[in-house]
Amino acid sequence: MTRSSVPETPDMDTMRRELVALRAERDDAVQARATLEADLARATEQATAARTRASRAVIRAEARAMAARMGAVEPADVVRLVDLSAVTLSEDGAPQGLDTIMQAARESRAYLFTTPQPASGAATGTTASGPAPRAGDPAPFDARTAGARDVKAAASAAGLRWPVAT
Repeated sequence: MTRSSVPETPDMDTMRRELVALRAERDDAVQARATLEADLARATEQATAARTRASRAVIRAEARAMAARMGAVEPADVVRLVDLSAVTLSEDGAPQGLDTIMQAARESRAYLFTTPQPASGAATGTTASGPAPRAGDPAPFDARTAGARDVKAAASAAGLRWPVAT
């Protein structure tokens, strides 16, 4: 059958218009899907880049903290000089391989490190202070309330002459 042999009816015209409308809808849906897929790919790329930047920041912070614990004079300089590309983060967020890199840096660049200072008593929770004053110890000298005789006695006890001749 040829096209000329098929009679054109109003139903056929309606169906053609519907077909054109459906094709336009399909084309719009395909275009929207392509746009969404491109947006998804871009968002995935941005999320991966953000995750990578965050991981690098965590690794650098851990490296600075470890350098400080190891006695680095300037921990930020140590972090700048070592190659942290081999360090990865485990599932729980702990850096893997950082200790060997920092130990190698301490051995190869010893001038960047000093011997670590022992932790203060406040940090360890065992604060110690000087001995308590004894009951017979005299009160400290207060020049504001001392008289001339007290000043002369304190000066002679300290090995000074009082009054000073001018």
